[in-house]
Amino acid sequence: MEIPDQIAKKARQFFLSFFQKLSDDLNTLVDAPVECTLTEVNIIRGEDDLGFLFGAEYSSSHAVEDGLNSGNIHLLMDAPAAIALSGLMMMLPKAVVQKNVKSREYTEEIQEGFHEIANQIMGSLNTRIEEKLSGGHLFLDGVEHLSGGSLPATLNVNTTYLDIGMEIKVSEFRAAPVHWLLSRGTANTLLKVDMPGTAEELAADAPKETPAPAAPPPAPSRAADDYEFDISAAGLLARSTADSLPAPNEPGGLRVVMTLPPFLLNESAPISDAVGAMFPDGQRILGVESQGILVRVISQGDVRKMMGAFHGSKAATPQEKALLSQAIGKLNERQRMVTVPARGTIDEAADLLKQHNLFALPVITDAGVLRGFVPAYSLLEYYRKKAG
Repeated sequence: MEIPDQIAKKARQFFLSFFQKLSDDLNTLVDAPVECTLTEVNIIRGEDDLGFLFGAEYSSSHAVEDGLNSGNIHLLMDAPAAIALSGLMMMLPKAVVQKNVKSREYTEEIQEGFHEIANQIMGSLNTRIEEKLSGGHLFLDGVEHLSGGSLPATLNVNTTYLDIGMEIKVSEFRAAPVHWLLSRGTANTLLKVDMPGTAEELAADAPKETPAPAAPPPAPSRAADDYEFDISAAGLLARSTADSLPAPNEPGGLRVVMTLPPFLLNESAPISDAVGAMFPDGQRILGVESQGILVRVISQGDVRKMMGAFHGSKAATPQEKALLSQAIGKLNERQRMVTVPARGTIDEAADLLKQHNLFALPVITDAGVLRGFVPAYSLLEYYRKKAG
């Protein structure tokens, strides 16, 4: 499909600059020379166009632009390049990497390594997207390894894509082809262009009639368990007397011992965000949320395992950088989360903390929203006060 000059020009300007940055980022990650070169810019659509991008096996990563909901981006990389980058990042012996590249041996270990490579690449692109688009954000949705002619399940043959051809040369290995496929919506938003599209795509672009504004909804009634964290709770507990404190079996009474705030990170946030929040003197515990719902709890100990013994005392190694760039949602994936309902009692919270040997217990509403944490030391203070 013929590409308009203005679209080709804007695409080249953006990706020439980005590929320079990407080369530097990958160079640091794998501790070897990496050169990313722009080769072509096309507009493609349909199974015939997409199916012939790779005649042999390749690795695919899929990222979603979820800040403005403009669409998605696919990165398709020839298998030898994915193997070389993954092997070097994991610091495998050079002879092993050379053997794997030559034989195109794509192991489970290489697949795990490519996931981190893709995370770094999409993170690098996300930096540029956030600089260029107010509210824009890109996150890695998944990776897969495919045979030649096969298409990723996330690729829609009816969508018009901007195809950015790239050649990547890793260390002394032969240069390999890479294709960036930007969905029409993402390309239009990122490059400020108007891509050609199908009748359905063009119809979707048409402005919709704005309905008359609806009457404002009535103020919501607050449910029994729907209260916010009270920043004064810790001071209130310290100033309280035995008579003024709720009974240990009073429903909802645990709000007076919920003295740690509901600090949350989205599951797609990098682990490095948790490091910044927790060290040196920050949060001791935080929640991980998905669509506003608490899905797991992360402690300082969980994060410290990912930091490396010498974190902060010397420059991070490429492998440490790769670990810290992982999504925090990857931590404690098999965790059996223990929580207490906001309408629960202080005795109930104490029993759970003792039974599971926890530092703090998350307090959630019936809808799964985190309201705060009950730490063991606040329960100790409560019972000490009650005992007189």
